[in-house]
Amino acid sequence: MKALIIGASGQVGSALSSLCVRRKIEVYGTSRKGQGFLYLDLAAPETIAPVFEKSAPDLVLLCAAQTHVDGCERDPARARAVNAEGPALVAAECAKAGAQLVYFSTEYVFDGAAGPYGEDDGPDPVSVYGRTKLEGERACLAVPGALAARTTVVYSHDPDSDNFVMQLISSHRAGAKLRVATDQYSTPTYAPELAAAVLDLAGKGAAGIFNVAGPDCLSRYEFALKACGAFGFDPAFLEPRLTAELGQVAARPLRAGLKTEKLARELGRGLPPAEESLRKIAGILKQYE
Repeated sequence: MKALIIGASGQVGSALSSLCVRRKIEVYGTSRKGQGFLYLDLAAPETIAPVFEKSAPDLVLLCAAQTHVDGCERDPARARAVNAEGPALVAAECAKAGAQLVYFSTEYVFDGAAGPYGEDDGPDPVSVYGRTKLEGERACLAVPGALAARTTVVYSHDPDSDNFVMQLISSHRAGAKLRVATDQYSTPTYAPELAAAVLDLAGKGAAGIFNVAGPDCLSRYEFALKACGAFGFDPAFLEPRLTAELGQVAARPLRAGLKTEKLARELGRGLPPAEESLRKIAGILKQYE
């Protein structure tokens, strides 16, 4: 089997690439940065078809996105190009090639009024990011057999990423304060476990919407405290704040998170708790001491 990872240089794409190699899956990866990857920019339609011609994939994992939520609010045209229009073109190429398509979606398709959410709950996004990701999800699900993996607050030890845990580690090392929301609830997800679950779903031919997220519904502040506990950090550098105090441009779904019973039924397992994944990152940090 040949897999094409669109967005292979990102946090999720890197986890997927490593796992494909370990599972002996022939893998092609794309990036807007080049750096040894096939060049593909979701906002540049002319770059998409040549990658499909080069890779001839059986499985396409679409994890590239414009994920900066406030950036999407400031530049909705680019957000739509990257998160909706580009994925629609990828979907068309998958349909033409008969390739299985996996689209990485988000809890931000919900308004955050009554989470955690199941796969059958009606979406109602409150930001440009959420709306454009929902458009992309719907375009991809129009491909027969496509899978949409909704996830959220993805974290790992990835020095090239600005995921929440890396922001926390960087702030602690710099002796800088980190303002953290006390009223944004979600289900943090460890990138390597996300990658494993999605590849397993794809291997079983799962289609439609699956929530793939961690089991713990935590506020950002509660999650930060768990991370500090795992890493041996004094949490005094954390500054708990309400979302209204953070000056964020885009609205956030405050009571969000994703239910994962459907995932557990399909795979016979869910993702491990945050404490377990954070301990793995703590082990990595010790190697750098």
